Amino acid sequence: MSCVLSLGYLHFPTTGSDGLYFDLDIIGAGDARQFSWRVITNGDIGATIRWRLSNQGVNEDRWITDKVKYVTRVTLHGPEARSQWNDANPSQITVPSLPQKFELVGRDSSGNELRYGFVLKQWFVNRGSKTVNVPRQTTWCDSLGYRMPKVSDLTNATCSGWNSVSDCRGAVGATPSSGNNAYQRRIEAGFFTEWGYMDHYADADFVDGRYWTSDVISNSYNFYVYTSRGDINSIYRTLSYYGVCTTP
Repeated sequence: MSCVLSLGYLHFPTTGSDGLYFDLDIIGAGDARQFSWRVITNGDIGATIRWRLSNQGVNEDRWITDKVKYVTRVTLHGPEARSQWNDANPSQITVPSLPQKFELVGRDSSGNELRYGFVLKQWFVNRGSKTVNVPRQTTWCDSLGYRMPKVSDLTNATCSGWNSVSDCRGAVGATPSSGNNAYQRRIEAGFFTEWGYMDHYADADFVDGRYWTSDVISNSYNFYVYTSRGDINSIYRTLSYYGVCTTP
C-alpha cells in the first residue's frame, strides 16, 4: 500500500522557526509506531521525525490532553540566534533560500508507504525572553541579515469587530482577514495565525506576550501583535517588548 497523505504542498506549515513542531495523525494505515521516516529536502532548513511521548509540562503540547499518548512528531531545525539574544549588534547568521520544499516519507516493515509534503515560504528567528525597544530590535534583526516583521507577517487580525480598539486603527493584517481583532487560524495568513499559542511549543523559546512589528502608526508609536490571540495594538516604540525577525 502506498498512501499519499498530501503532496499538493499547499498546506501546513508555510512558516517556521527553529524548534517548532507538529504531529502527523496517521489513521487507517496500521500502527503508526512501525513506520520509519526520511525527510527529502534541499536547503538550510531541516526536519526530524520521531515517534515519541508528548511533552509533559502544563503549558507544553496543551492541545494533547492524554499525556501518555505517543505521537509522530515533525520538528523544524534551521537558522537561529540563541547565543546572541543579549548582543546589541549580533553577527550575521544563515539566511535560508526560500521557498523550500519538504517531502516526508514513511515506510513500515510490510512496505506500506505514507507521504506528506509542505513548502516553507518564510522563516522566523526568535529572540526568546529578551525585551527591547523598536530601534534596538530593528538593529538586531538587520545585523542578523533579517528584517522586522510587518503586522501581516504575524496575524490576519484586523481593526474591526470584536476586540477592536482605537490603538489598532490603521493596522493591516494578512488576508483572508479574520474580521476581528484576533487571528482566525488559517494556513498562509501569518506566523502566529498558522501556529497558534506560541508558548505551548516546548524548546521553541517563544513567550506569551507582545511582539514588535515594523509597522508605524506615527513617529512615536509602532504596532505590536500579541501571540496568544494575534490581536493588534500600538504603543510607544521606546518601550521594551519581545522581538522576532523574519525573511524574506
